[in-house]
Amino acid sequence: MGNIKKYLQETTLHGFKYLADSSLSNWEKLFFFAALLSCSVVVIHLISNIYARWDSTPVLIGISPHPIPIVNLPMPAITLCNMNQALYSRVANYSKDSKEYAILRYLCFSDSMTVTDFENSEEFKNNDIQISDFITQHAHPCSRMLLQCQIGSIVYNCSELFREVLTDEGLCCSFNTLEPEFLFKGNYHIIKALPRNSEFQPVTWSPETGYQSNLPPKYYPHRTLGTGISMGITIFLNAEVDEYYCSSTSGPGFKLSLSSPIDMPQVKEVGVTVPLRSETRFRMDVIRSESATAIRSIKRQQRQCVFLNEIPLLYYKYYSKRHCENECQSAYLIRQCGCIPYHLPPIYSNATFCTMKSSFCVERAQQRFSRALTGNCLSRCMPSCFDLTFMPDAFSSSLTSRNYSIQSPLLASMSREELSNIAVLHFYFRESVIHSELKNVYIGLTEFLSNTGGILGLFMGFSFISVAEIVYFSVLRPVFKFVVPKKYRKSAHIRRVSENKNWLPDEITKATRKSIQP
Repeated sequence: MGNIKKYLQETTLHGFKYLADSSLSNWEKLFFFAALLSCSVVVIHLISNIYARWDSTPVLIGISPHPIPIVNLPMPAITLCNMNQALYSRVANYSKDSKEYAILRYLCFSDSMTVTDFENSEEFKNNDIQISDFITQHAHPCSRMLLQCQIGSIVYNCSELFREVLTDEGLCCSFNTLEPEFLFKGNYHIIKALPRNSEFQPVTWSPETGYQSNLPPKYYPHRTLGTGISMGITIFLNAEVDEYYCSSTSGPGFKLSLSSPIDMPQVKEVGVTVPLRSETRFRMDVIRSESATAIRSIKRQQRQCVFLNEIPLLYYKYYSKRHCENECQSAYLIRQCGCIPYHLPPIYSNATFCTMKSSFCVERAQQRFSRALTGNCLSRCMPSCFDLTFMPDAFSSSLTSRNYSIQSPLLASMSREELSNIAVLHFYFRESVIHSELKNVYIGLTEFLSNTGGILGLFMGFSFISVAEIVYFSVLRPVFKFVVPKKYRKSAHIRRVSENKNWLPDEITKATRKSIQP
């Protein structure tokens, strides 16, 4: 009790000394005790609010103050698909009772998957043809679809820029995607690789680390050259409408998808349609997401984003939300049907791609998976902490239908009938610099201590010296008074008194008597 009274008299905290002041009446002490209690309640309430905000909103999304030149970013990965699912000249001779026609019915008529007679037919149940092989052999190849390609107003061979890929829309042509050996783990299937003797060399790139060091003179993913159509990408496409057997929509044309160079395209559901006999300009804006290093210390469920190397995937080398969801879908379809559709990643080395006879099972399982918005696998598929998104605004105009001069020699040499198969696409950027969306710590440890320290200092005069006083009076002083042997404490006091030569004799006598008292 004496130690507590001594603390109340000596502490720097406001108001406590009045509780140990013997000159005050009990009513006066009760008044100060009530004031201290009220301050303590208010302090606890305010600090709990600060902690709740710190815990519930750990990340703040703002605008980065540092502008990024557009030339430091790659061009978008462009995936182009003809809506024609099969060339008429290659499938016209298949009979209706053949296995090939069963695949055509599956690709062309979506209502076939609801017909029970089709599921029980012999050409379906005994059909072991790989759907991917059929599409590769019968779809519109890129060599016939791509007429001319330009980057920065310079004409290039399209075969050096585009590779054929299988997507959920079928056979498509992909530009500026990462080289497969940099993007995938283990074995991967390439329909038609880019020529090795090309003047463009493959390099690595990611939204988090950017381009690799020591870049060659010409490389891909291609870096953005500047703003405007003259510094963008121009592509001339030929749909060959006479070769249409069936369309994935209600008419002829193309579908395209813009994505980051490390992302796999998703064309069927979110692709943009391009009409024929038109010139379409895609004016692009870039949304770049980045994160401060400080948020790595925050739990993943709280910051709601994943760094590229934080969650290792089975098939992809780089994490993205779409890659994670694709692997989840592959795992689900393996459990349900024992195989993987041709456009999803083979996450296991012994996984097999689905044949035609598994298509009904795959369609039903995919519908169940699409409706399952949550799950053990999908719950961990969060957005990337670093990401790159391209947002296009499309503007179309009709190609020439009269006899007047035009700038393109390729279009000028075509007849009106030939122009009905053509679509011209321009991709270009509007702004020369962008400001990223920056994820940063909303209330860090320094801000939390500042806020709580300010409240404690305002209401109670609290400081770190107050902590030292609590440690001293609760630990050090009792130890020295009750644990240290009494003789050491007395001798030390007497020696300190005797060594002080400035004291008067009567002061020495009083101090000595006081130290000898039990």
